[in-house]
Amino acid sequence: MDDGVLVVDCPPGAPGPRMRVAGMTVLERHLRDGARRGHTRAVVRAAAGDVPPLPPLPIDVSFAPPDAPAPPDAEVVRGDELLGVRLDGERARRAVEWALLQTCRRPYDGPGDRHVIRPISLRITRALSRTAITPNQVTAVALALGLAAAALAAAGGRAATAVAGALMLAQVVLDSVDGELSRVRHMGSQLGMWLDNLSDDLVDNLIVAALGAGLGGPWVAVGAAAALARGFSAWVTYRGARNVGRPGDVMAFRWWFEDGDTPEQAYGATRGPLEAARALGRRDTYMLVFGAACMAGVPQIAFALGVANSVAYFALAAIHLIRRRGRA
Repeated sequence: MDDGVLVVDCPPGAPGPRMRVAGMTVLERHLRDGARRGHTRAVVRAAAGDVPPLPPLPIDVSFAPPDAPAPPDAEVVRGDELLGVRLDGERARRAVEWALLQTCRRPYDGPGDRHVIRPISLRITRALSRTAITPNQVTAVALALGLAAAALAAAGGRAATAVAGALMLAQVVLDSVDGELSRVRHMGSQLGMWLDNLSDDLVDNLIVAALGAGLGGPWVAVGAAAALARGFSAWVTYRGARNVGRPGDVMAFRWWFEDGDTPEQAYGATRGPLEAARALGRRDTYMLVFGAACMAGVPQIAFALGVANSVAYFALAAIHLIRRRGRA
């Protein structure tokens, strides 16, 4: 038995395998999906003219005539179908592409992600998926926007603060785009994960410090202290992820009171008032509040939330270390 074999059937003359969905042909997507599921070999059963050009792939691919027998116990999929839909024209292709993008949504998405960010970011991802732009390039642009927002917030003044708020909103949307693009284009990498997480932490801490600088007076020191406190929490998170064998993967970290091996298990059950309270500590929510408050001319609200989050995360991190050491 060879259960590592994937067979992709491309019906003669069917346009589906050659159609491009979110930046790659349907055939290429089937092969990459198969590799992700653990297949090591693939057989494409198709007439020579029905096979689109294929780039280097993480799976060994061979070709056979449409009527060739499949290896025993192979997984067989139709090359002109995706997500259960037959790709027989442009209307079907667009519907499947949008459905594929929706798989980037996560059960543990916060309310900011679900209701504000994803509806925007998925449309941007759809457009970018047809270009040569990479997720890491999107991360770099998001980082640049975040740094610019921090610089303007530190300058103070109504106009600079309002522009800073707009940049914060753009930054948090692009922060979703890079991950979405990496998933639909199969471009995820360890480097990309590190860049995304570290740039988020840098931007978040700088913005809190910058808001304090923009307000001036004693708030300069408060903002700097809040940034350092949040930095300590980030260090605890990265340390915890490393200790479970997932360095750089902050989603692998669990606070002492959290259960579940997956983010869905750890976060998915939080609903109602508790979800609303926890949402204020999630990046999707507090960055939206930061941006909206700055654009509305009340950066004090953004600063207060940033400081409160920093204090809460510092306390969580300190308690987490104490409890973990107590169990050792």
